[in-house]
Amino acid sequence: MQRHIIMMFDEYQSKETAKHVLRGMQENARQGYFNGSKAPFGYQTIGVGQTGAHGRIKKKLAVLESEARTVRMIFELYVNGIDSPRMGIKSIAKRLNAEGITIRGKQWQIQTIHQILSSSTYAGTHVFNQKDSKTQKIKDEAEWIKTSGAAIISQELFDKATKLRDAWSPLKCVPQREASPNMLMGLLKCGHCGCSMSVVTGKAGRYKYYKCNGRMRKGDAACPSKNFPLEKIDSLVLKAFTETVYTPQHIRAIIDDLRTSLAKNKDPNNLIRLKKLETELKETEAAQAKLFEAVEKGFLELDDQLRERARQHKETRQTLLTEIATLKRQHNTPLQVLTPQKVEAVSKILIKRLSTPSPYTRAYLKATLKEIRITDEHLKLSGTNTSMAG
Repeated sequence: MQRHIIMMFDEYQSKETAKHVLRGMQENARQGYFNGSKAPFGYQTIGVGQTGAHGRIKKKLAVLESEARTVRMIFELYVNGIDSPRMGIKSIAKRLNAEGITIRGKQWQIQTIHQILSSSTYAGTHVFNQKDSKTQKIKDEAEWIKTSGAAIISQELFDKATKLRDAWSPLKCVPQREASPNMLMGLLKCGHCGCSMSVVTGKAGRYKYYKCNGRMRKGDAACPSKNFPLEKIDSLVLKAFTETVYTPQHIRAIIDDLRTSLAKNKDPNNLIRLKKLETELKETEAAQAKLFEAVEKGFLELDDQLRERARQHKETRQTLLTEIATLKRQHNTPLQVLTPQKVEAVSKILIKRLSTPSPYTRAYLKATLKEIRITDEHLKLSGTNTSMAG
C-alpha cells in the first residue's frame, strides 16, 4: 500500500512538472523566443541577452544564408523548376545528393525534403505546440502558438508548394491515374451515376472499351451507360482539348495575363540581390581556386579538414548558381519577344504533340484535368483555369 501511494504521488508530481514546463515553453514561444535546442535547417539560434528563470540565455531564430540558399532551391525546384520542369520530392533529393549538397553533412532523404516543404517557418510563421510530444499526433489548432520570424521564402511560394503537395496527396490522387498505361484511366467518369470508368476488352482482347464500374458491380439495371470504344474516346478528348485550349487566341490570352501578373509582382530588389549573389559567386570561385592551387603547389596537405572545406566551397557555389538562375529566370522572362507568328508556331507544335496518345500526352492530361464526364451524347472536360492555362 505504501509503495502504491508513493508511486501515485510520483506520477502526480511528474504530470504537474510537465504542465509547468509546457506552460513556461508556451509563454516563451508567445514572446517570440525559440524553445528547441537545434535550429531548423536554414536557420541558426542567436542569444538575445535576456535570461530565463534558470539562468539560461533566451534565443531567437536567424537566417543562416549558407543553408537558406538550399531551402530556396528546394522550393523553386518543387514549384517552378529551374533549368528543367518542376520536380517531385524524390527527384529533388536525388538531385541534391548528386550535386554534393548535404543537410549538415548528411544525405537528403524524401522525408527531410517533405518536412522542409511542409514547414511554415520558412515563410516567416513559426508554430509551437503543434504536436503532442508523446503520441506525435497533431493537436487542435486552437492550442498552436504562432509567432512571426525571419522568412527565407515568400508566403506566395510556400502557398503554391502547399497546394501542390495537397493535390498529389495519396488521399486525393486516384491510384489508377498514376499506374495505368491507359490515357484516361482515373480521369474518365460516368456521366449518369458518377462512377469511374474501367477498361474492358472484347473479341479476345482485340478491342478495348471504357465501361462504368457501377454497371459492372451492380448490373445493367443500376446504370444506363453503355461501353465506349477506347480509341474513339481518347481521340475525341485530344481533339476537344487541342481545339479549345491550344488555339493561338487562347495562348495569346494566357501570355497577356502572365505579362500583367509579372509586371505587377516584379520586385526591384531582385536586381540588387542578383548582383550581390554574383559577387559572392566570384568570391567563392576565387577561394576555391586558391585552395586547389595551394594543394597543387604543395603548400597545403590534402587532409580530411581540407576535403571538408573543398566540399563546402562546392556546395556554396552550386546553391549560388541555382539562386542566380532562379532570379534571372524571374527577371528575364522572354514574353516581350513572343510575336503572333511565334505564338502560332508554338500552338501548332503543341497540337501536334497532343494529337496522339503518348506518355507526354498522358502526363499533360493528368496534370491539367480534374475529370472527364461521359454520356451517350456529351463529353465534358473539367479542370481549373490555372492548370489548363499552365
